[in-house]
Amino acid sequence: MKRGVKSTDADGGMKTKISITLLFLMFLCVVFLLGVQKTCAECFGAPLPGGFAGEYIGTYVGDDYGTFVITISSQGTIEGYLTIQKGPKTLPMNGSCSYGGDCEFHSYKEEISFSGKIDFSCKIKGTWSQKEPSTKGIFIAVKIKPQHP
Repeated sequence: MKRGVKSTDADGGMKTKISITLLFLMFLCVVFLLGVQKTCAECFGAPLPGGFAGEYIGTYVGDDYGTFVITISSQGTIEGYLTIQKGPKTLPMNGSCSYGGDCEFHSYKEEISFSGKIDFSCKIKGTWSQKEPSTKGIFIAVKIKPQHP
């Protein structure tokens, strides 16, 4: 590439990638400023998924981007909703977490699937994919509220 020559996709792909990156960085800043970044003390030594039960907020980026809110019950059941930024559109989601912290959840109609694992600080990290159109990426979610009996 010659000096001073800017390469972009015809559809503005460079702007889209920058926008997605900025959206993800803004989410991380909000998480940090809210103090959600601290270690989740109630998770240490607790059996899964009960120790991780509660409400989580997350963001996903990649070929598409958006946010989601899920609640994990003490039995490992996941329910929540997904907001797709393109549109925008909100869809219900459901799924489950295993005893080992592996979580699988998906939207009802759009077939957007999320697969990740809860770590010791009550963060869920993983990948997401959609069949039609074929899209994929990564996600992160943090616990914002414990579940109360």
